[in-house]
Amino acid sequence: MVIAGNDRLVARSTCQALLITCSDFRFKTAERRFARSLGLDDDYDLIARPGGVRSLVLPRTIAARDTMLEEIRLLWGLHKFRRVIAVNHLSCRAYDDLATSENELEVHTDHLRRAKDVIERPFAGVRAETYLAKPAASGIEVVRVV
Repeated sequence: MVIAGNDRLVARSTCQALLITCSDFRFKTAERRFARSLGLDDDYDLIARPGGVRSLVLPRTIAARDTMLEEIRLLWGLHKFRRVIAVNHLSCRAYDDLATSENELEVHTDHLRRAKDVIERPFAGVRAETYLAKPAASGIEVVRVV
């Protein structure tokens, strides 16, 4: 099977951004559409982990945090992106031990804000943008977290 690709991008060694998301299959179509809406179609690296940025701010193990930071470091070294877009989502099962229906918005907002600093501090010139995806009547709504 041959998959058609973007030959112009294949020859490049840099990309615009790194997208950090949850690995939850329910959000993949929305994730791709969101990346495209930001002008990142076929021009970003992707790290998908259960809980999105959780491993950066409140990891289940130190190894989870170290691995994610090392992966960011490796991708940054290879592709020199200047933007990191971090997207968590409500009703994330990786947060079952931390978030309830009453506090999940606050927990995710706090984690996304803390992740911004963790991402920007060691990577000169990199700016992090944080977003929260949530179910809406017409699909998935993605809102900026500042």
